[in-house]
Amino acid sequence: MQICTKNEQINANLMGAARVVPHQVGLIKLSKTQLKVLQSIMPGEKVTAEQIAERCELSSSWASTLLKTVWERGYLVRGGHVRMNGGLEFVYSSV
Repeated sequence: MQICTKNEQINANLMGAARVVPHQVGLIKLSKTQLKVLQSIMPGEKVTAEQIAERCELSSSWASTLLKTVWERGYLVRGGHVRMNGGLEFVYSSV
């Protein structure tokens, strides 16, 4: 997945669509921290919130929230499994 860089030209069709429905842009645009999380995941790699928290120097709960948001916006794939001590652990990978 290619992420637009700061100086890269934005596609005219995308700009037109953003002008028509500006309230929807927030659903696809990532914050700096969300982008940092996304870029910390290598292609094909599966990660947990704890791993991302360590890599990005975040709390586990904040990393979990960020991963869920990035997943909801369609940038990640999510799977889950039940931990031996109870609870559900999600595993994320790049699209």
